[in-house]
Amino acid sequence: MSGDSKLFTDITASLEAFDGSRFDGDSFASVCNQLSISKIEDYVYADGKLIKRTVTYINGDSDSNYIDKTVECVDGVNVIVRFYRHNFAPENDADINDKTTIFCKCVSDCTALVRIKELLSDMRYINPDTGLHNLNYFHVNMRKILDSEDRFLFSCAFISLKGFNQLNRFFGSDITGKAIKMFAQKIDSFVNKESGEFAIHVGGDNFVVVFHTSRTESLTAFLSAVQVTLQSDGDSFSHVVSARAGITNVNPRHITSNDVLGECSISLQIARRSGEDFVIFSEKDSAFANQKNIAKTISRAVDENKFLIYFQPVVATEGRPSLFEAEALARWPRDGRITAPDEFIEYARNSGIVTKIDFHVLRKVCESVKAWTEAGFDMVPITCNFASKNLFNSNLANDIIDIIESHNIDRKLIGIEFSEPDFKGGRLLLTQAAQQLSERGVKVTIDKFGLGRSSLDLLQDLKADYLKFDFGQLSLEDPRGSIIVKDMINLAEMLGFTVICKGVKTREDAKELMLCGCTRFQSFIYDKPLSERFFERRLKNPVYTE
Repeated sequence: MSGDSKLFTDITASLEAFDGSRFDGDSFASVCNQLSISKIEDYVYADGKLIKRTVTYINGDSDSNYIDKTVECVDGVNVIVRFYRHNFAPENDADINDKTTIFCKCVSDCTALVRIKELLSDMRYINPDTGLHNLNYFHVNMRKILDSEDRFLFSCAFISLKGFNQLNRFFGSDITGKAIKMFAQKIDSFVNKESGEFAIHVGGDNFVVVFHTSRTESLTAFLSAVQVTLQSDGDSFSHVVSARAGITNVNPRHITSNDVLGECSISLQIARRSGEDFVIFSEKDSAFANQKNIAKTISRAVDENKFLIYFQPVVATEGRPSLFEAEALARWPRDGRITAPDEFIEYARNSGIVTKIDFHVLRKVCESVKAWTEAGFDMVPITCNFASKNLFNSNLANDIIDIIESHNIDRKLIGIEFSEPDFKGGRLLLTQAAQQLSERGVKVTIDKFGLGRSSLDLLQDLKADYLKFDFGQLSLEDPRGSIIVKDMINLAEMLGFTVICKGVKTREDAKELMLCGCTRFQSFIYDKPLSERFFERRLKNPVYTE
């Protein structure tokens, strides 16, 4: 084998074995000696900010001169790999220069590839707002705990910070965000990572901590008063953060990570309703135990594909009323009848199963849209409801896009519908999710849009396509009610939203709303929710007869 061939073989073998920390092995060292390279290090920059530096090879003293190779990656991420030469290294001849160029290119490309993989892995498991781990990390590591011999040593707490609505009102979202980030740093310092404890940021002002049960009192004492130092208008001030938490001790009934998180969530609900700051889950609470059993039945029905999808049309009224889009609604055939969401959705929300149902419906809708498209139907968009609990998933937009893409259908044919969240920090999470989906071509609808201050504030930041107003409680015969309706529709339209009116009970009310500027209706006066077979008929005949 020639010397050049062996050199490249040695380089290839070393690159294949590179784990991201060190270039090891006699072969790699031999190549570096031939080229007089004494040190290799790399720098990862994101949007011009250094986020990581790693020394991957060092052997002897280095000259102050170096060679930089920059690999431009995606989304403002660059990797710079720096090569130093030995002190008093001889001048390179043309052959060594050529080999050095090839070597530096190979090492740089390999390093950049590893760093991007690391970065993507971090993005999957890190909440970018605080730098703490996220729910993906929780599920992976809680499963490991449940599979370990030490599982019964651990407890889990679902934490909700108190008073952050007021903080946001007085000082704004920037100060509130800094306070949440500082709390995240404090809770991260509290956990003992060496013993398996960890903390995650679910989103907004919600956190989860997995800790040793023996430290329960220490955790509750810590959560009672966490002092953070904030700055506003050049002045520093101290703010004491307190929290409410639902806690569960890991026990034999916990089979999955969702079992643990579900009990924590139930405990947190009990804490809120009772006014307690800290509640530890008890199986003696029969009402919630019953909820858990019902939730398991619902989950099993989803797994067994027993849910049906009905479609409630949204009608456009310019000219002759015609099908504009439809909302997908879950129906559960049970005990010889079709069960509507009102009878099971509360159990699903309380247990967290609602997120599983939402993704199940999305997959079923994508399957139907794919089939209808291939059959030649003139398709309209279908919107899928996603409960507010989904907003805690920092990867929500990507998860939705992945399902749509896996069915090879146009993103414009799938819409996502959120209700205005009622929990702390929900507004920020909603605006982030809506923006990420809208920017990637998925239509976003906000349902049950209220008339209060929070709703008006939300309009300022929200990037969505449709707002659904339920005008069933407003009397259009009342002059004040008519003014409110007209102004809300005008405001929404001026801000670029299309308004969909719900709760319209008569054709006369619909005509009044049309005079106010609304041309989209979801109402029984046009159509009730339709089974798949009847909705196909509506697709074939999209124009409504009076």
